[in-house]
Amino acid sequence: MPSYVTILSATIPVFLVIAVGFFLHRRGILNEQIELGVMKMGLNCLIPCFILTLIPGNPALKTLSSAAWAAGLGFGLIVIGYFVAWGFGLVSGIKKGEGVRTFAVTAGIQNYGYLPLPIVLELFPDNKGPSGLIFVHGLGVELAMWTVGLAILVGKANWRSAINGPFLAVVAALILNYTGAYLYIPEVITTTMEMIGRCAIPMAILMIGATMARFFQKDVFHDAVRIFLASSIVRLLILACVILAAAKYLPISDDLRRVLVIQAAMPTAIFPIMLARMFGGRTQIAIQVVVGTSLVSLISSPLVIALGFRWVGV
Repeated sequence: MPSYVTILSATIPVFLVIAVGFFLHRRGILNEQIELGVMKMGLNCLIPCFILTLIPGNPALKTLSSAAWAAGLGFGLIVIGYFVAWGFGLVSGIKKGEGVRTFAVTAGIQNYGYLPLPIVLELFPDNKGPSGLIFVHGLGVELAMWTVGLAILVGKANWRSAINGPFLAVVAALILNYTGAYLYIPEVITTTMEMIGRCAIPMAILMIGATMARFFQKDVFHDAVRIFLASSIVRLLILACVILAAAKYLPISDDLRRVLVIQAAMPTAIFPIMLARMFGGRTQIAIQVVVGTSLVSLISSPLVIALGFRWVGV
């Protein structure tokens, strides 16, 4: 079981890289055009290559049931998160027509990939299982976001948007894994994919910081204290407990338990800001939720991970 100091040392560099991305954007070194180009490169090349090196032959994915549990919990826990966040938003005084839907969709989903993955890689460098499971888990999260999440936000789902580079890469990687076809891929190909894939996470974390900087404006934090408090309570306390309970009591593998413990500690995902902008949600509330939970998680994440590992017993 990793110590608190080990977890802290694995968590802080991730937030420092986010801060570097934030600073680079504020200094004008990264602009929106560059960020969008890097994001497209990540979605269509870097992340798929990384996925195709992590999943095939992964010992945590020997059986179909392990993949089904990972993806199923990715979908189910996010759906629970949406409705818990919606109810808590109403209790907190965020009324219908004033952003409660945006609050639910943003606070209900944790940063499920780019932020937890480097922490997993740092904490379990000799165990390929948790890192591969994160992407399979993310498959379910993506489906939940583009179906239930979008239905909450605008009243209709969008299955087509869920079929992106990482989604297709996970499906292809699972096919390679369960058919054994990955054993026949030439080593020169796998080495090339590994080289490209290693670029994925640092670039993605930098872009998280740059994206936060792009939306960081003084007026967006008008009357933000209530949203900060409500989102931190629902995301980093209530939903963290829900995810930890799933990790402890469900009949899942220890590697998936490790993934869920780290997921429980994560702040809200950044992509709901984009959803709010694209589909007419309250962008200001989405930004407030992201910034509020991200700041609190600087302190809470290492603590939740340390206590979570101890309580779950992995």
